[in-house]
Amino acid sequence: MRSSEYPQGQGGAPAAPRKADWRQGWILVFSGFLPVMAIIALAPTLPTLLAHFHDVPNAKLMVPLLITAPSACIALFAPAAGAIADRFGRRRLLLWSMAFYGAGGLMPFAIDNFWAVVAGRVVIGVGEAGVLTVVNTLLADYYEEKERHRWLMIQGVVGSVLGTVTIASSGFLAAQGWQYPFLVYAVAIPILLASLAFLFEPEPRKKAAGQTVATTPFPTMVALMVCGVTVVLSTIYYVQVINFSLLLKELGLADPKSIGLSMALPSIGVPIGAVLFKLTTRYGAGAQIVLVFLGYAIGLGGIGMAPDYQTALAFAFVQQLANGIIVPALIAWTQSKFSFEHRGRGMGWWASSFFVAQFLSPAVVNLMRGYVGNLQGAFLAFGLIAAACALLACLLRWRAPAAPSSSAVL
Repeated sequence: MRSSEYPQGQGGAPAAPRKADWRQGWILVFSGFLPVMAIIALAPTLPTLLAHFHDVPNAKLMVPLLITAPSACIALFAPAAGAIADRFGRRRLLLWSMAFYGAGGLMPFAIDNFWAVVAGRVVIGVGEAGVLTVVNTLLADYYEEKERHRWLMIQGVVGSVLGTVTIASSGFLAAQGWQYPFLVYAVAIPILLASLAFLFEPEPRKKAAGQTVATTPFPTMVALMVCGVTVVLSTIYYVQVINFSLLLKELGLADPKSIGLSMALPSIGVPIGAVLFKLTTRYGAGAQIVLVFLGYAIGLGGIGMAPDYQTALAFAFVQQLANGIIVPALIAWTQSKFSFEHRGRGMGWWASSFFVAQFLSPAVVNLMRGYVGNLQGAFLAFGLIAAACALLACLLRWRAPAAPSSSAVL
C-alpha cells in the first residue's frame, strides 16, 4: 500500500481516515445504475436489431441474447470481481470496470458486425460484474449504516427515474439507426472521470482506529444463506417483471402501445418502495423481507385472480412497491453480513445470485404455467408461494433471539 493513500499525522502517526461525503455518494448512485442500463437500454430496440441482423442464423434466438448476455456475465464473473476487490483494492477495479463498460458499450456503434456486437456485450458484462460488486462494497466501506441506507434509498429512487429516461432515449435513438442506441453507454465516460477524481481506496475502520484487523476465513455458510434467500426472492421478483406484458395480452389488452403505457403505470410503485425501504430500516432486514413476501403474495395473487387488466394493474402496483423495497433491502442485509476483508466477495456472491435468478425465473414460470394450465394461474401460484414464505419468515423471526440491527438473521 502506498503511503500517499493514507495521510500521516504529526510524529508519523496515522491521520484520521478520509471520510466520504456527498460527492462519493452521488458517484456511487450513478455508477450503480450502469449495470441496469446495460440491460434496459436495448430492450426497446429489439425489433430494430432483429431487422438489421435478420440474416444471422437463428436470428430470433441469437439477437435477443444480446440483451441478456451482460446479465449472464454478471452471474459468472461477479464472485471473481469480489475476490479481486478484496485482494487488490476496490477503487482500481472499479475504474477498470468502468473502462471495460464504456469500451464494450460503444464498440457496436463503431463496427457493423453481429459478432462484434456479441463481443461488445461480453466486454460490457465483464465491466458490469466489477461495477455492481464494487459499488455495493464501497457503499458499506464509505458509510455507516444509517447513511448507507439513505444512499440506497436515493439509488432506488434515482434508478427508477433514470430507467424511464433511458428507455425513452433508446427508443428515440433507435429511430435514427440500429447503432445509435449504443451511444447511451457513453455516459460511463463522465462517471469514470468523476470516479478518478473523487473516489478513494477505503480503509478498514478498526485499522484506522489503530487496532489490528485479524484475518479470518471467508464465511462460506453465511454467503450460501445470503445466496439462497436472494435466489428465492429474485426469482419471484422477476415473475411480474418478465411476464406481465404477456398476461396483459391474455386479459385482452392487445395494442403494444397500450401494453407499454399500462406497464409503466404500476412502476410508479418502485421509487415509493425505495422510500418505504428507508422508513422500515429501523425494524431490520428480516422484517423488510417479510413485508416484501407479503407484497408479492398480495400483488401476484391478486394479478392471478384479476377478472380484467385494470384490476391486474392495481395489484401490479403492490408488486412494484415490494420490488422497490427488496433490492436495497437485500443489498443492505448482505453488506451487514460481511466484514471489510470479505465484503467484496460477499457482494460478488450476492450479485451473481440476483442475476442467476433472472435466468431461472422464466423457466420456473413456464414449468408452473404448464402445471396449472395458464399464465394467470402461474401468477396465483407464485402469490401463494410468497404467502407461505412470508409465514415461514415470520416464524423464523419469532424463534430467533432479538437483534439490535438489520444484521439479524431472518
